[in-house]
Amino acid sequence: MLFLGSGCASTSNDEMTKGVIAGERPVAMAGSGAFFGGRVTAKITVSRGVGRGLGQGKGGGRGGSGEKEAYSAYAKSESKQLLGSPLPPVTLHLILLNAGPDEVSVSMIDFDSDLGNFVIDPDTVTIPPGRTAEPTPMVSQLGVNSDEIPFKVRLRLGKASESRTITVRNILDESGKPKPGSEPGAVSP
Repeated sequence: MLFLGSGCASTSNDEMTKGVIAGERPVAMAGSGAFFGGRVTAKITVSRGVGRGLGQGKGGGRGGSGEKEAYSAYAKSESKQLLGSPLPPVTLHLILLNAGPDEVSVSMIDFDSDLGNFVIDPDTVTIPPGRTAEPTPMVSQLGVNSDEIPFKVRLRLGKASESRTITVRNILDESGKPKPGSEPGAVSP
């Protein structure tokens, strides 16, 4: 019984470990929506992998001592959790663009999808005119199993609060390259 349980856990572990070692890949899914009469645009991106990756040691080669130390720290950390998903982890970005002429302070109240109901940190960002800001990227260990994922996003600007469902869609073709006419990976100022 113990042997069977550890086999299931190692599959989940392997996908998370691979995601941490490889690091975040280019954007694979994206979607956006306008809030507050177009003053703020929220863009959501989904990328396979986690963080900057541990695959490169010093000097650009594989297996450097820095990689081994970083992996050892990761392997012993509490953030390495077993959720039972055989799918690779993904990193989510919630990028806000201020399209208005004045600086704005936007609070992010809800960010929910089939990939999880996320706590946003920080929950409020101040954005200069024509610029973008985002909270800390979020990681889902549930993995992606669809070409479309609806996200429920609720933002507050001053006393006004608005909710939107933003559908994030696959922007890559079968070869892994962006589809013609697909959105770029980030909102440009």
